[in-house]
Amino acid sequence: MTGLPLRLAAVLAALALAGCSGGTPSSQAPSVTTTVGPSDSPSATESPSGATTTTPTPGSSKTGGSTFTIPTTAKGYAQALLSAWGNKNSSRLDLLANQATVQQIKDNGYPNADWTYIDCTASGETSECVFRNAHGDEVLVSLVNTQLGHPTAATQALLSRTTYPSDAGAYVGAFLSAWQNGNQQRMARLGSSSVTSALKGKTVPSGYTTSVSGSTVRIEQLPAGAGPTFVFTVVSGNLGKAHAISAAGVS
Repeated sequence: MTGLPLRLAAVLAALALAGCSGGTPSSQAPSVTTTVGPSDSPSATESPSGATTTTPTPGSSKTGGSTFTIPTTAKGYAQALLSAWGNKNSSRLDLLANQATVQQIKDNGYPNADWTYIDCTASGETSECVFRNAHGDEVLVSLVNTQLGHPTAATQALLSRTTYPSDAGAYVGAFLSAWQNGNQQRMARLGSSSVTSALKGKTVPSGYTTSVSGSTVRIEQLPAGAGPTFVFTVVSGNLGKAHAISAAGVS
């Protein structure tokens, strides 16, 4: 009979021990791990600092607090490149052009940024777009067609600046070259509105000889008698600068 009192004493001792602990639950919260499936993945993620960052969508770039969408057409892409060039936006240039083209642009300096679209021509894997600015400068932008809508599609930005010769014959020759190429902006820089008006409807000579006498430059077409002789009047004080040709006519 001694076994029962001993077991009873053990039970009472256990109850007494539980009462001393007060029965207070642990203050430590349970650890919970939540897994987000692919369909629940958010577009923004929280960094360790608590800031939210957004990953740009393909074909866009997050710069300066705004998203720039990379153009998907040759014309639009070339226009974006010229805009970045005129605004001296180095980060945008790095986005749109390869490093050789970026260096080419930097070497060309910063021409007049009032560009007029002329045309874009696709040939095989590339497109070439021509623009002219208010000074008659002409730029040829080459693009890789498969890169349109993506970074670094521009592989060339070839700039032909308008020059102002100090020799009367060479000055008129530059004007005739612009006329042959349809560069009306350059013609307007080398001449005046009255000059371009006087030549409107005339056929530009393809072959000619040049003779200079004082302020008069005569352009005689070849072969002889192929067309009228053009006579240009040059202001000697404007040679080497814009608008040296003050008048033009035929004889």
